[in-house]
Amino acid sequence: MKLQSGPIRFQLRYLAALLALPGIVGLGRPVSAHAQFSVSPVILPISSTGETSEATVLVRNNGTSPLQLRVFSADFDQALDGSHSTYAAGSHDRSCADRLEIVPDGLSVPAGVTQPVTLRLLPAEDPDSTCWSLVFIEKPPPEGTGPRAGLRIGVKVYGLAAEGGETAEITAASVNRDDATTGRRSLQFTVNNPDEWPVLARGTVELRDFEGSPRSSVTVEAFSVLPEHERTVTVPLDADLEPGRYLAIPVLEYGDDGLMGAQVAFRVQ
Repeated sequence: MKLQSGPIRFQLRYLAALLALPGIVGLGRPVSAHAQFSVSPVILPISSTGETSEATVLVRNNGTSPLQLRVFSADFDQALDGSHSTYAAGSHDRSCADRLEIVPDGLSVPAGVTQPVTLRLLPAEDPDSTCWSLVFIEKPPPEGTGPRAGLRIGVKVYGLAAEGGETAEITAASVNRDDATTGRRSLQFTVNNPDEWPVLARGTVELRDFEGSPRSSVTVEAFSVLPEHERTVTVPLDADLEPGRYLAIPVLEYGDDGLMGAQVAFRVQ
């Protein structure tokens, strides 16, 4: 059997809305700001209905003293390496700022109490385009402490396009030697998301010898790719392999039925 390296295109489509992803619930678990307060969910996709939609974010005071919090929106974008940049609300061309209403914009939360923040998303002028914004819940720094940020948690809000379904794929993959002394290696692959819905993917990397026998398996933690963006992911390969020729095979799931994969040949001296 002749083995080829490179992307593998699976004939499965991304058919379900991001709202149906089990991973949204997992990634949307409460996130704490140094244990003083927590926010849930932290990923909030809102489907297109043609009418104003409402969603609720829950803010809990985990401390023993009342908290004064402010709530405001900002824009964000994602770089190839997955890092994020933030901007003033309304400055990004995919911003939800002109559609997003936040009620209230400030909270006084007693100790041990959970309070809601309502997010209203107005109908889109272009229902075929997804917008995204951050909603920050912040404990401002004490007055007189200078120009520094307080404790904050960001909620990613997506105003989903009415339709989506283009297939995401791995467009490049390689196994790199990270340390010549220890022989440690990593798999690096790039995912292209041409769709109008964001992608949340997770999966495994199988390590096999050239006869096809499995040698090891590595978990790929969940990661996201914005619409019409690419994302490069690096996965350490910590398996102790004997000298020989091997295949690294990443297989990633996304949506209800989406799969993408690749296979990369490499040699252990």
